[in-house]
Amino acid sequence: MGGQRTLSVLLLLMMGVVTTALPATTGDITTIVDMTSTVGPSSATVCGTPPLNNKIVGGENAPAGSWPWQASLQMSDGHVCGGSLINKVWVMSAAHCFASSDPNGWNISLGRQTLEGINSNEVSRTVAEIIIHPDYNNFTKDNDIALLKLSSPVDFTNYILPVCLAASDSVFNNGTDSWVTGWGNINEGVPIPSPQDLQEVEVSVVGNRQCDCLNGAGSITDNMLCAGDLAGGKDSCQGDSGGPMVIQQNSVWVQSGVVSWGHGCARPNLPGVYTRVSSYQTWIDSHIKTDKPGFVQFISSGVDADSDYICSDGPTTTVDPYPYPYPYPYPYPYPYPYPYPYESIFDHGHSLFSSVYLLSTLFILMFLTI
Repeated sequence: MGGQRTLSVLLLLMMGVVTTALPATTGDITTIVDMTSTVGPSSATVCGTPPLNNKIVGGENAPAGSWPWQASLQMSDGHVCGGSLINKVWVMSAAHCFASSDPNGWNISLGRQTLEGINSNEVSRTVAEIIIHPDYNNFTKDNDIALLKLSSPVDFTNYILPVCLAASDSVFNNGTDSWVTGWGNINEGVPIPSPQDLQEVEVSVVGNRQCDCLNGAGSITDNMLCAGDLAGGKDSCQGDSGGPMVIQQNSVWVQSGVVSWGHGCARPNLPGVYTRVSSYQTWIDSHIKTDKPGFVQFISSGVDADSDYICSDGPTTTVDPYPYPYPYPYPYPYPYPYPYPYESIFDHGHSLFSSVYLLSTLFILMFLTI
């Protein structure tokens, strides 16, 4: 990785075009230069090709530079959510991380390895704009996606590079190997230990039909993607919200999901739920006018076993009918909504006393009229 080392990076472009990039070195950091460009590398030509990549619950420490698109979204100098760099000025995250679209107070850290101590490769920016998907549903977590515009562009290095995004026609079959990264809890209620190294975990895609059966019928929409280990022990958790789930296609890493919600962390037969990135290519393109992110079509091979899955085919689970979504951000934004996904005659439990009082009054009136 030193200043004397020469890299040859094969860059896969959309439309099947392949170019070769050579490094320009400065000290110990290598900056990737697109030899076909006179203004520096475009995001689409360098996305998803980390030169240092050699993989949160059930995970392990990620080597520095393995996931150079990983972002830490911070408020008051504390980590709140994860995110992913998709070009020089835009970061993608989850809508549920934000109480509003006000960017004041938010900072984004890139090139960071640990949440504690000095990170020599780190670059920080304030947030100029937050765009929350207009159809985001806080109760069902449908359309749980947001875009954040940095206050100024970042330079690409070995430790700061954009990830490619799954194109709209991508297909992820049941069992597709994936990786999730973040600084979230290493188990339910167990924070990541000092010095809080970036964690990585390998999980498999769980088809939407099976995931819907396991998480509760009607809970999984076409805009969601599930992944985990059905035996338990591997998952994202609190604090990983908004971070990336990625899949490798040839030599290119493609972001398939955004950490969104689930029941607990790494519980058996309860896979985590992610925002399906491929559903949002048009929306993302509508907001990013220049230096477009690199969209890559991912197609799983073979027949998807989930296509004929019915709930009676596998195990069922009992879940809390009023769950907090996980991973919920920490520290919690205020006010933080408590999302009850089911309708209730008691106004989601908030007006239980007044409802009982009203029913009692009606019974007394009926008795007096007899």
